[in-house]
Parts: sequence; C-alpha cells; structure tokens
Amino acid sequence: MNKSPYSASFTAGSLLYKETTALLPLLLSDDAELLIKEEIKQNNILKINSETSRKRTISEIIKRISFTDKSFWSFYSSRSESEQKLLLFYLCMKVYKLMFDFHFNVTVPQWKSSVQEVDSYLYQMELNNISSKDEFVDSWKEVSQKKTISVYKKILKDVHLLDADGVTLKSIIAKDDFFQWFIKNQERWFLDACLLSATRKEYLMEGLS
Repeated sequence: MNKSPYSASFTAGSLLYKETTALLPLLLSDDAELLIKEEIKQNNILKINSETSRKRTISEIIKRISFTDKSFWSFYSSRSESEQKLLLFYLCMKVYKLMFDFHFNVTVPQWKSSVQEVDSYLYQMELNNISSKDEFVDSWKEVSQKKTISVYKKILKDVHLLDADGVTLKSIIAKDDFFQWFIKNQERWFLDACLLSATRKEYLMEGLS
C-alpha cells in the first residue's frame, strides 16, 4: 500500500479552473460532495464525454473541496477570475505536498535570492532530493517527473506568479480584502506563497487592527 504523502495527480488537470467554476452552484450546496459525485454519472454540467476523464477530474476536485466549506465557495464566487485562480492555487498547495514543496523549497527561496528566476533544473533537484527518501516518488518515470515540473510552472504562470516569459518571478497584485481573508482564516503562509514583501504584509495586518 502506498503511504507516500506525495502525488502527481495534479498534472491531470492543473488548476481545473473552468471545471471548478462550472460546478460552483453545487459547491455552494450543503451536499456539495454528494452532488458532485452524481455529476460523474449525469454529466449535466461538465459535459466531458469520457466517463473515465470525468471521474479523474471530479476525483481531484473532491480532494480539493475536502479542505473547504460553503463559506470558502461563497468568498470564491465574489472574487475576480484572477483571484479565483489564486484561491484554487491555495487549495492545490494544501492538497498536493509536492506542489507545496516545489513552492516553498524552490520558488520562494529563488524569489528571495538575487536571481528571481525559475529553472526546471532546480525543481528536478528538489524531486531528486524527495525521491532519495520516498520510494513512491523514486518509482516515477522520468516523463512523469518532468510533467510535475511543467504543470507546476504552468500554474505559476496561470496565477501570474511568473511573467510572460515563463521564467521571471513576480509578486501577486490583488485587493487588500482578498489577502486579508487569509489572515482572518489563520492562513498567513499564503501571503508568502504570493511573494508579498514584508512591507505589504505589514500594511495588510495593520488594516485589520
């Protein structure tokens, strides 16, 4: 039995922004998980022809919603598309340890360094370090490892943590009340994930006092 905390399943759908947003009416329900499971058979919303693909997509969405409640999706529904994508990134960071490790062991240190650029080689080094201690990750084929890196970098670009060149890191720009939601919900770590400066974080904290 696989007891590894790591998974590469996020590579199947990246942020799943369109799919998750399409399911928003169900996510705002008290029976969200049950209703979403029913969508596997009914296909009324997602319109994904292959049932196998629907199962895979919905399986990943269910993993993510297990870290939320109706208030999260109510907040999500009130935000702009760019902020909604950030909220999905936040969920991914909570669900997928590999993505979290890529971000805080590679991306954030790079942001704090004199060379604020990302290189696939740095993520491969992180994967090598993980695989030396984790048999499951060590069993992944090279193509699977490379895909985890490419999809993670695509997500960085989708949420605007990477410039158009796909290499240069940049801090997230969003409304104060968006970031303050994370502070209020004891999830301040996400401000660091968004590469906010110490000055910006202090300003947001003061705005709540």
